[in-house]
Amino acid sequence: MMEQTNYAGRIVNQPPEAPDTEAVRAPVARSSWGRADFIALFLILVVATAFRFASLGDPPEMIFDEVYYAKDSCAYVLNDPEICEVDGSQAEVHPPVGKWLIGMGIKAFGFDSFGWRVAPAVGGVLTVLVMYLLARRLFGSWLWATIAAGLLAFDPLHFVQSRTSMLDIFLPMFGLAAVLFLLIDRDRALLATRSGDPPSRILGRPWLIASGATAGLAVATKWTGGFYLALIILLALAWAASREQGSRPQAWWAALRSEAPAIVLWLIVLPVLVYVLSYTGQIGGKLIALPWSEGSWGRAFFDHHKYMWDFHTNLEATHGYQSAPHTWMLIKRPVSYFFCAGASCKPPIADGDYQEIFAVGSPLVWWTSIIAMLGVGATWVRRRDPLNPAGLILAGFVLTYGPWLLPGASRSAVFLFYLLPTVPFMILALVFWMHRIGETWEGRAATALFSAGALAMFAFYYPLLTKKSLPQPDWQKRIWIFDNCDKPPGPIVTSTVTSTASDGTIETSLTETEDNSSLPPTGWCWI
Repeated sequence: MMEQTNYAGRIVNQPPEAPDTEAVRAPVARSSWGRADFIALFLILVVATAFRFASLGDPPEMIFDEVYYAKDSCAYVLNDPEICEVDGSQAEVHPPVGKWLIGMGIKAFGFDSFGWRVAPAVGGVLTVLVMYLLARRLFGSWLWATIAAGLLAFDPLHFVQSRTSMLDIFLPMFGLAAVLFLLIDRDRALLATRSGDPPSRILGRPWLIASGATAGLAVATKWTGGFYLALIILLALAWAASREQGSRPQAWWAALRSEAPAIVLWLIVLPVLVYVLSYTGQIGGKLIALPWSEGSWGRAFFDHHKYMWDFHTNLEATHGYQSAPHTWMLIKRPVSYFFCAGASCKPPIADGDYQEIFAVGSPLVWWTSIIAMLGVGATWVRRRDPLNPAGLILAGFVLTYGPWLLPGASRSAVFLFYLLPTVPFMILALVFWMHRIGETWEGRAATALFSAGALAMFAFYYPLLTKKSLPQPDWQKRIWIFDNCDKPPGPIVTSTVTSTASDGTIETSLTETEDNSSLPPTGWCWI
C-alpha cells in the first residue's frame, strides 16, 4: 500500500494501482464509525429532541405566520372549514410539501398547538441528525461532527423555527440531506476510481437519485429550495471534474460530457417530477387534455404558478420586522413571534414581567462565522481543490445566501429567518477552522471555550426563545443596547372625519396623518 498525506496532515492508505494525482485523493482521513459515534449521536439527538418538545404546545394560540400555515395544513388533511377555521387555502404562494408535513402532525395529534408544531419539531431534530452525518464525512471524526451538530441544535434561530409551524425549518432538512447524499455518491465514485473500476454513469447511483429527490422536496417546500438544487448540480460537476485527467478546462468539459446524462436525469428531471407530484390533490382539472386548454390540469398548474410568480415579484407590502438581507448575519433586526406583559398574558403574570418568543441568531456564533467564512474563502482561492471541505462550505454559503444579495433580487417583507438554510454552512465554516487548529492543545482549548460560550449564549437567551417569564430588567439585558427603533417617515394617509355640530348639522373634514406602522426601524432594533 502507498501512503499519502491528506488535508489534515494525517496519513491515509491508497491502493497501489491508483494514479498519484490530486484528483483522486481522499479529502479527509476518516476513522471508521465506532462506539463513540453512536454514543455522541444518540446523546445529541436526545438533547435536541428534549429541548424542542418541552412545552411545545405553549402558547396554545397561533403565533406569527402560523395563522396561515397551520390553518392551510389543516385544510390539506381534514378539509373541514369548521375545524380548520378556513375554507380552502389562504397562502397559495408557496408549494405544498411543507404544509403536507405540518398537516401530518395535525392528522395524528389534532388541530391544536402541539399538532401543528410537531412536524417542524421533528424536522429540526432530523436536521441535527443530517448535520452530524454531513460533518462526519467532511471532517472524519465524531468529535467535529458532534460540535457541528451541537452548534446547530443550540442555534437560537434553528431552535425557534423548530418549534413554530412555518415552512422554513424544512428547507435545511431537505437541503442538507441532498448535499449529504451527493457527498456519499462522490465518495463511492472516488473509491471506484481509485480501485481502477470506473464509477457508474447513470444507473447504480442510488445516492445521486436520493440527492435529486430530496432537493426536489426542498423546492416543493419553498422556491428558495432551488438554491440547494443549484448547489448540488454545481458540486456534482466540480467533483466529477476532479476525477478527470488533463487541465482544468478539459476536466470540466470531460465531466460535463460524462455526467450530463446523470445530472439531467437525476438532478433536473427527477426534482421537477417530485415538485409536480407534490401538487397531487391540490390542483384540479382534467389530466387527459391538452395542457393549454381550459379546464385541464396543466392549465390550472400554469395559472397557479403564474399567480405565485406575480405575487413574489410584485410584492410591495412592508412589515415592521422585515430586514435587508445584508444585515441578516449581523442580526440587526430579529423577529418577535409572540409578546405579552403582565396581566395581558394568559394566564396573567406578575406586573413588570414579560413573555416573548424571539427569532434571533447567536451573536457569538454568527458574528464569528463571518470571519471563519472569510478564511474558508481564502483557503479555497489558494487551493481551488473541489475535494477540500472548504469548497463545499463556501459553495453552500454563496448559493444559499448570495442570491439574496444580488442587486434587485430582494423584495419587501423579507426576514431574518430566511437565513436559516445558510446557518449550517456558517457553522461548518467554524468547525472547519476548529478542525484545522485542533491538533494543538491551544486549538483544543479554544474549541472547548468557544463551544462552552455558544451553549452559555443559548442558555442566556432561552427564556426569550420559549415564552418564559422575565422581569423587565432581565429582559432588557438580553436586548443589549440594540434599541434604536426609530422609524423613517411613512406615507401620508388621508382619512375622512365626520362630526355633528351643536345645531345638528353634520360636518365633514379631511385629515392627513403619517402612517409608518408597517415600516421597519432604520437602526439596530431588537424590540
